[in-house]
Amino acid sequence: MGCILLSGYPGVGKCRVLKQIADDFENVIWITTTYSIETTRGGLKERAWVIDAFSCGMKGLRESKWDLIVPNPTNLNEISLAFSKVLEKISGDYLLVLNSISGLAVYQPLQKILNLLKTLILKVERDNAKAVFTSVKGAQDRAFEINLMMLFNNIVEIEEGKLKILKSSHPEFEKGVYDLGRAKEILIKMLS
Repeated sequence: MGCILLSGYPGVGKCRVLKQIADDFENVIWITTTYSIETTRGGLKERAWVIDAFSCGMKGLRESKWDLIVPNPTNLNEISLAFSKVLEKISGDYLLVLNSISGLAVYQPLQKILNLLKTLILKVERDNAKAVFTSVKGAQDRAFEINLMMLFNNIVEIEEGKLKILKSSHPEFEKGVYDLGRAKEILIKMLS
């Protein structure tokens, strides 16, 4: 399964690593729940799709050819619909990044978030594509984190400049701690 749950505290480098990985994909769909399009765009290639589920109602924001602003991000169906709209416009392999599940948890109960994640994961698997979902470590209660972890066969954490593999379906990687400098290489292999 080409899906990874990547967690870590704010500022540890999750987005930096994901933007490096995104460079290796022809089609990138980045769903942001914690940053505006402008912030998310920094470091992404021009033709990456950004679905903004954060900035609804902010003045001065405009969609471009590669950007969609979700009109009501508190309705998780709107996020799924925006993802489906982008899928209609691309062909071939793609990388989906959902940054961050924790942003969804501000407005939504666990069950609704799990339903959205299951929908997105099923679409990714059906398309034989790849996906990385991020979460902020410690932002949700332990029951939320455990339920979230049950959806993923690959769970990785960035902490103190290290990449910790907590769960892996890839035969090359077992639980362990790796240098963060190898994060891109390891995550790309785990996505395959």
